[in-house]
Amino acid sequence: MANTSLPEWADEKFISEIFGLTHTPLFNLRKAGKIRSLSTRGEGQKYGKRLFNVASVRAFLAAQEARELVGASTDGEGAR
Repeated sequence: MANTSLPEWADEKFISEIFGLTHTPLFNLRKAGKIRSLSTRGEGQKYGKRLFNVASVRAFLAAQEARELVGASTDGEGAR
């Protein structure tokens, strides 16, 4: 069952507070296509708001955790 207590889309501040990802890593993950985001800036507008898909951030972090757990079980060392 999906966790419905978190929004589907959130701004950088919310993502940083909930997941601890700061601006640079967050935007690098977005540029690399590892998490989903969208801009609310309309055509011809100067400003908008960048929103991040919360489920994609959670999925990325879960995948990273799984990779580290597999690595820890094969090399005998945990994450540092």
